[in-house]
Amino acid sequence: MEFKYDIRDLKFILKEWLPTEEVLACERFKGNFTLDDVDMLLNEGYKVSKEIVNPINAPGDKIGVKFEKGEVTPVPGFKEAYQFLQQNGWGSSSECIKVETGMPLMLYKANAEINTAACPALTSCVKLTSGAANLILRFGTPKDEQMFIPKMLDGYWQGTMCLTEPNFGSDTGDIITRSYPTDDPRIWKIKGTKMFITAGDQGTCENTIHLVLARPEGAAAGSPGIGLYIVPKYWVNDDGSMGAFNDVITAGVEHKMGLHAQATALLNFGDEENCRGILLGPAPDAKGFSQGLSMMFHMMNESRIGTGHNANTQGAAAYYFASQFATERIQGRPFGVKGAQRVAIIKHEDIRRMLLDMKAHVEGIRAMIFRGFYYLDIENNSSDKDKAKKYSSFAEILTPLVKCYGSEASLGVIAQAIQVLGGVGYTMEYPVEQYLRDSKILTIWEGTSFIHANDLIGRKMRMKDGIPFAAWMKDIKDFIDANMKTAGFEKEMNNLAKAYQAAADVKATYDSWYANMETKRQLIPLFAIRALFVFSQVYVAMCLMDQALIAAKKVAGLKAGDADYNYYHGKIASARYYLNNILPGTSTTAALIRSEEDSVLTCPEEALVVS
Repeated sequence: MEFKYDIRDLKFILKEWLPTEEVLACERFKGNFTLDDVDMLLNEGYKVSKEIVNPINAPGDKIGVKFEKGEVTPVPGFKEAYQFLQQNGWGSSSECIKVETGMPLMLYKANAEINTAACPALTSCVKLTSGAANLILRFGTPKDEQMFIPKMLDGYWQGTMCLTEPNFGSDTGDIITRSYPTDDPRIWKIKGTKMFITAGDQGTCENTIHLVLARPEGAAAGSPGIGLYIVPKYWVNDDGSMGAFNDVITAGVEHKMGLHAQATALLNFGDEENCRGILLGPAPDAKGFSQGLSMMFHMMNESRIGTGHNANTQGAAAYYFASQFATERIQGRPFGVKGAQRVAIIKHEDIRRMLLDMKAHVEGIRAMIFRGFYYLDIENNSSDKDKAKKYSSFAEILTPLVKCYGSEASLGVIAQAIQVLGGVGYTMEYPVEQYLRDSKILTIWEGTSFIHANDLIGRKMRMKDGIPFAAWMKDIKDFIDANMKTAGFEKEMNNLAKAYQAAADVKATYDSWYANMETKRQLIPLFAIRALFVFSQVYVAMCLMDQALIAAKKVAGLKAGDADYNYYHGKIASARYYLNNILPGTSTTAALIRSEEDSVLTCPEEALVVS
């Protein structure tokens, strides 16, 4: 089946819904981009995704990376596609800070979304290079920038993030990879092992620049003692040329459920005591405190938003394939109509239900994600410091919602796409099953779903005495109050108001549990993911409703057959479906949370284990 993607919805977001012109007017982008560039960039980006990126997706999945005698061989075409994106403005040079050609996130991510749907194994490598480059740009010296950034942006070198170890995953404070000082205060010896390193040795570039968390000799215990180091596979000389092997050994690559074209590596640093790293940020202070983990969180947070976005793009691609198939597959007859001819399955009620369910989730989560990109663009580029500060906190709150809800919901979307295809959806002759295998990891990457739910209820709700979260909730309430009596959407707005109250109830319940930690401590993590789903669904519903209000005004002047007539009706249908079918569940979930149902806690642990 032909790869197709709905760039019309991306154009709607950038040109009709969000205030993109406000971002383009910021000093960094003024004169470089206008709203008139959106169509051209998206049209050309779509062409790149179809002609350059998507052709390696299915073959890459079937062939997979090879690891023999310590060397990784990439799948055919992977290196060429990676370098094409990096060298032609579709990659890191457009995403990185302090780069003159950089795009607003809103604009860059629209194109990145299309390419991710076309081949998620490829674009994750681009994203990691962007994240590593941004860390060097934020915290490195001018010399570091000169040595590493040009070749990373040109696609000759790539970047990674190295946190996880064989015995330590999300508990990064317990890592045991070590760093030891040398005669040069910026050069440290590195020794340890990192695992599950995405693109840790992809075989596409002549050098890989690892950003490695390690504990300096004599460091403070836990997270405050961790440092951050630039550790190239091959040492980089002062003039930026590539030097000797830096004792970074690929011990193996993982055999995975999906993303077969992407090498997830086990890396040994310093087996021969010859691995060196360049310290990022200040040296450990007198108490052994370093800033490595806090610096790495900049890359992690970028990756968390990117992970949720990645998941939704795969859900979107699966939905688009399913919708194509539903118009082509002839099977069955209209329900209850005697003597009727066989019809395309899109005529069947349950197929239409699944298609609209997929459409509503994909468009709603995409809307939430791009509103987050808008907030980040304002935070990083606006001269209005008060607005930048406010939107920075809004983006922080949205991060766990995007990562957790985006990645979890995409699995349901892709599973429904397979259901629409029926038996052939379960076969490898059709592309949808690959999306399910490729996307499952996204509920685990950059922290499991619970970690992000815990971040929401434990940190984001409570940071700065809860003031930013209250402002974020008020933003939703203001939208409801302003649109409560909109003609034609009374039912939907009433459902949104009820769901907002459910979210407010969840917030109040959590406040009471935190106030009574001695007796309510275990309830806090127990209901965390369900609480996150409530807030996510309310926010997604608000975004969909906001878009539907615009669509309703646009469609009023159109008639059947006009360009965009069906598109705008589809936007309205997405909002109606989500607010009338998905959103009411928030009240049930809120009631469950308030009930403090504790069978999980009272059930003996032994009863959960098959002996």
